[in-house]
Amino acid sequence: MMSCPSPGRGYPSRRNLLPGIAAALALFTLLGCTERENRSGETTSDTNLKPTPRELFVENCATCHGVDGSGNGPLAAELRVTPVNLRLLKQANSGQFPTLKVQRSIDGRGMPKAHGLPEMPVWGRHWIREGLTEAEVTARTVLIASYIASIQD
Repeated sequence: MMSCPSPGRGYPSRRNLLPGIAAALALFTLLGCTERENRSGETTSDTNLKPTPRELFVENCATCHGVDGSGNGPLAAELRVTPVNLRLLKQANSGQFPTLKVQRSIDGRGMPKAHGLPEMPVWGRHWIREGLTEAEVTARTVLIASYIASIQD
C-alpha cells in the first residue's frame, strides 16, 4: 500500500504554500489580468481593459457618496460636511444635469480658493501624481460625470 508523503518529504505544508499563493495573486493584480463580460456576453481576459464609469465611481467616490450615490458612504458620518446626494443634482438644477460643474468638482483643481477648503479630494491632482496624463484625467472626470448623470432620480 502506498502512503502519501508527509509535509517536508516531497510536498510543502499548507503554511508554506500561503506565501506563494499570495505572491501569485499579487502578480496577477499587478499585471492587470482580469476577466469581464464583453458586450456580447462572452467572458474575456484582457490586460488592456479600461475601467467602466461605474467602476471609477465606486473606486473614487463611493467611500463618501455611497455606491448608489445618495451620500451614505461608509465615511459619510465621519466628515464635517455631509456628502452631497449625487442622485438629486439634476432635480436641484431645474431638470438639467450640471455636467461641467460636476466634471470641475471631480477634478477639483479649478475650484476657486475663495470658497474655502475643498471638502472632497482634488482628484485631478491625485491622478496626475499617480502618473496619469491630462488627457487621462479629463477622460476619468468625463466618465465619472457620465455615470453620475446616469443615476439621477
